[in-house]
Amino acid sequence: DKCYSITYKKTSGDQEIRSILAMPILTDTRQVLGVVEILNKKGEERFDRNDESLFEAFTLFCGLGIYNVVNFERLLKANSAQKVVLEILSYHASASKDEVAIIERKEIPSASELNILNYDFGDHTLDRDQTVLATVRMFMDLDLVNKFRIDHQALIRWSITVRKNYRDVMYHNWRHGFNVAQMMFAMLTSGQMANQFTDLETLALLVGSLCHDIDHRGTTNQFQALSNSPLANLYSTSFMEYHHFNHFQTISNVDGNNIFKSMREAEYKQLMEM
Repeated sequence: DKCYSITYKKTSGDQEIRSILAMPILTDTRQVLGVVEILNKKGEERFDRNDESLFEAFTLFCGLGIYNVVNFERLLKANSAQKVVLEILSYHASASKDEVAIIERKEIPSASELNILNYDFGDHTLDRDQTVLATVRMFMDLDLVNKFRIDHQALIRWSITVRKNYRDVMYHNWRHGFNVAQMMFAMLTSGQMANQFTDLETLALLVGSLCHDIDHRGTTNQFQALSNSPLANLYSTSFMEYHHFNHFQTISNVDGNNIFKSMREAEYKQLMEM
C-alpha cells in the first residue's frame, strides 16, 4: 500500500514498511489501554483476515494481563491499608502498658470477695478495674489459666482490650458482657455445671459470654439492613453476630492479646467452631 511507503528507523538501519496491522488493547468496558501494531508480514505483502483474528486474540491476552497487574497493585494497596488499620486498632483499641501495669499491681480478690459466685450479683458493686480483676479471677478459678497455659499479662491485656472494645451504648455495653460472663461463671461453679462440660467447652462458654456483644452499635440487624450499613453489605445474614465474632478474633490476634497462643492448632480450631 503506497500509504505506508515510508521508512521505519531501526538500530540495524532503515526499513521500508510494506504492511501494518494495528489494534487497540481494550478493557472490559471498552476503554482503550493502548495500541499494539505489527509491521511487514513475513513472506506476504499484506495481512489477511486470519492474521486479524489471531492478532485480536493476542490483544485480548494483553488486556487481561494489564488488567490483572492493575488489580494486583490495587490488592497490594488494600492489604497495606488493612495492615495500617490493624496497627491503628492495636494502638488505640488495645490496652496500654500503663493500663496493664495498674491492674498487675493490684491483688486479685477471691471470688467470694467479689461476690461473683452468687446468682444475685450486682455489677454496681465493682468499679471498672475491679471488673477486669473479676474477669481474671473467673479464668483462674475455672483453672483455665493452667489448663491452657494462658499468660497472666496477656490475660489482663486481653480483658482490658475487650472492655475497651465495647461501645458506650445503653444496654449492649461492657457491663452487659461482664454480667453475662459472671452468670455463666456462677452456673459453672456454684451450679456445678462445669462437671458437664469439657475444659475446652468451659473456655468457650466464658470467652463467648464476655465477647458475645463486643462492638455492638446499639441497633438491631433489621436496622443495619434497612440503613444499608457497611455491616449489612459485608455479611449476608446475622450481621451483628458475625461482626461480634470477627471483631473478637481481630483483637485477640493483636500482639500481646493472644490468650490462645499456647493452644494446639487443632484445639484452637475446635474452640473457634464452638
